[in-house]
Amino acid sequence: MRRPALVLIFGRLVGCGGVSSDPGLFADMRVAPGSYVEGPMPQENGGPGVVAVNLGTNRVRTGQIDKPLRGSLAPEATAVALGLSGDAGYWIVPAGLPDVQSPAFPTFDVSLSFSPDMRGSYELLVRAVDAEGHFGLTSRHALEATALTAPEGNLVVSLRWDREADLDLHVVDPRGVEIYKRNINSYEPPPPGQPVDPTAWQSGALLDFDSNAGCVIDGRRMENVVWKNDPPIGHYIVRVDTFSLCGESFANWSVDVFRSGVSLARSAGQSGPTDEATPHDRGAGVLAVEFDLP
Repeated sequence: MRRPALVLIFGRLVGCGGVSSDPGLFADMRVAPGSYVEGPMPQENGGPGVVAVNLGTNRVRTGQIDKPLRGSLAPEATAVALGLSGDAGYWIVPAGLPDVQSPAFPTFDVSLSFSPDMRGSYELLVRAVDAEGHFGLTSRHALEATALTAPEGNLVVSLRWDREADLDLHVVDPRGVEIYKRNINSYEPPPPGQPVDPTAWQSGALLDFDSNAGCVIDGRRMENVVWKNDPPIGHYIVRVDTFSLCGESFANWSVDVFRSGVSLARSAGQSGPTDEATPHDRGAGVLAVEFDLP
């Protein structure tokens, strides 16, 4: 019963020139499952209302993937329209079966994903749509998009990238210790038989996160190696390993080095299929930057 209603809605939108073949990959907000419609939502024209919207927190992370959104619609609704203020288009999702506890109200249950370029305040726009293509009043919900920032530390090496690929940060310290996902702490314990300080591990550098590991997409696209205490004096080498492009054709990346919050070095590059095909372990990756600490 729901599918013909959705087709009918699309028919009306096609007649108005609104439906686009663009899958919405470059929209600020993407909705799954959902079909993208280019342009602003139609004005309210007597359609049904939105009964409830469950967004959880109104804070979203730039680049966040799969933020759940659920809600219910007036009995006449056959679909829900979802959009973001200022975006290039919106999304149509067929209404689902009513909840057992509220059998009169169709429901929707979707996942929202957000562009890594988002910053600041937005409004999530939710509209119910009936079988005749009539849009109801807009239910508005504030969103605040914040970017991930490099953590504080005496020395921070930060890797960021722009596609849903699995890139890995490798940092070699002056002693030749390589910090990466298989060796996340540069601290080396004393030889057997010597006393061990249980807090000594905190003196080493730590890798904070293995983002998009194994192509399990987390939307973070950022890894940091952080020295909270004084780092070793000498020469450092930073590499970027393209463990997998996860189906992307390429990924742009950047590496920043901060000493007590002040930029010390920066570089940028692009990962492609050739980088993906190389071995991935200690010593892997392309050279991003070298620097010295006196």
